[in-house]
Amino acid sequence: MKYSKLILFIISIIIVQSCAVTKLADEGQVAYEAKNYEAALTSWDQLIESLESKGKKAKGPIYYQSGVSALELNQTEKAQKYLESAKEVGYSSPEMYATLAKIYKTIDNLSKEITALEIYREKYPQDDDINNISARLLETYAESENWDLGVNLWAELEEQTQTDVRLLASYLVINKNLNNTTLSNKLAKQIIKLDAKNTTALEYYAEYYFWKAENLYVKEMNAYKKKKTSSQYKKLLKALDQVWPNFSKSREYYLKLYKIEPKKEYAKYLGNIYTRYDNKKKAAYYYKRAN
Repeated sequence: MKYSKLILFIISIIIVQSCAVTKLADEGQVAYEAKNYEAALTSWDQLIESLESKGKKAKGPIYYQSGVSALELNQTEKAQKYLESAKEVGYSSPEMYATLAKIYKTIDNLSKEITALEIYREKYPQDDDINNISARLLETYAESENWDLGVNLWAELEEQTQTDVRLLASYLVINKNLNNTTLSNKLAKQIIKLDAKNTTALEYYAEYYFWKAENLYVKEMNAYKKKKTSSQYKKLLKALDQVWPNFSKSREYYLKLYKIEPKKEYAKYLGNIYTRYDNKKKAAYYYKRAN
């Protein structure tokens, strides 16, 4: 008789606890669907804490929606924790991996962001947002200096590549670092046609023409200093006919960039260019802004 009562008591406790969990889950769901993320997260926090204190796990959708709610409330750390828990219990959706990638980008964890984006592309290649995911993945390959991975991904994105400035700009960075000059020039030209103020393309051209001019200037000037003959002087003059137009092109690109954003790096290059032109006043102006 005593054992029967004890069993009934335990069963009643389990039923009460189960009802409490169900109630919290329902309350959270109703609040979530109404976009009342604070109320939803409050209910699900209690539910998750109750289950995990007993060594159990909540269902995947609850972890996922809790993570989304936390992110909506700018609780990035909690959002990451819940979304990773959703992944651990086997929950999967394109939105979850896209949200995880967004979080990893926010906390500057590039390797985890790349992994989330790669899984998204592998699992959901037909999803509506695949183009944005692919563009961001190419950006991350450029940022992480995974040049070969970037080249391989580019080959899979042919339909997007002609008009997507983000893709073109990332691919330009990749090819610039692989010293593919001919292709880089083509990409920069294509980008500027689509977006005249694209800083990636403008920076490429500004640096390209600067170093083309600077390297030839230094080479021929040093050669003349070593051998001051009339023939060497004529060679120097011929080289300068190429140097000055290239410095001029570089200057125009850096002036555009400086107008978009007055970075110290741009000012330093402008100071160097005006030094070559022997314009001391303008050189001093930009060197001052480079410090």
